[in-house]
Amino acid sequence: MKNDFLKGKRILIAEDDFVNQKLIMHSMQATGAQFTIAGNGAEAIECLLENDFDLILMDINMPEMDGFEATEYIRKTLKMDIPIIAMTGWSSKEDSNKFERVGMNGALPKPFGLDALYKTLDDILIAQISVPVITPAEPEPTPVPVQQMNSNQDDHEDNMPLVDLTMLNELSESDNEYKKTIINMFLETMPETIQQIDKEFANENWDAFSKAAHYAKSSLSVINVESLRLLVGKMEMYAKKLEHLDQLEGMVKQMKAQYAKVVTILEAEMNKY
Repeated sequence: MKNDFLKGKRILIAEDDFVNQKLIMHSMQATGAQFTIAGNGAEAIECLLENDFDLILMDINMPEMDGFEATEYIRKTLKMDIPIIAMTGWSSKEDSNKFERVGMNGALPKPFGLDALYKTLDDILIAQISVPVITPAEPEPTPVPVQQMNSNQDDHEDNMPLVDLTMLNELSESDNEYKKTIINMFLETMPETIQQIDKEFANENWDAFSKAAHYAKSSLSVINVESLRLLVGKMEMYAKKLEHLDQLEGMVKQMKAQYAKVVTILEAEMNKY
């Protein structure tokens, strides 16, 4: 597949997570595309009104206006048929159906490498496929008690490193300075996110708690800490569905303890460069 078909294309990227912004920008630079970053759906719409674009990469969960709302506005109010690709972590079958229903042309699971990016954009920009190409949704995780989850995670960590930088190494393409930048951004932003989770838990603001947990999960998909990503994913789901709220206190404590280990590992990694 030719990888220069994006050269000169104008791409609008709607993404609120700083770490993911940096990764996507890095990938876009490799394609030769011109890109603009918007921090949420409302900013994306402002950019569309001021400039012309060939494609939108649209995150789903964003503050102020999410990806679904922004896409509906673009289709129904602005009457624009610009290709829109959803960027998403795991999603339910309902969300996958909604991608097509609101007018999205395809979906990319996050984090994604250049191969997945090229394939999806190739389908839309070169083949001119009119039928949405929706990536099958990852099944929603089944809720489990904290005690059982702790046990499972201990077994999991015996077989897999706590921090897996395989994806970051692939995306950085042996650029150690870039990799250090991503790790530093992660270490700088995660404490603020954890503080936000703490605050919303104390206030029992479950909607805001769920959104903060989702933000943490998004960053943890790049600096791949599987056990911690699964943990905050369950926290997000419990708060969103108002289920198992009595387990959240223990899960928040577990999150902080695991993150402290992650910091030690990443600081040691940084010292290698």
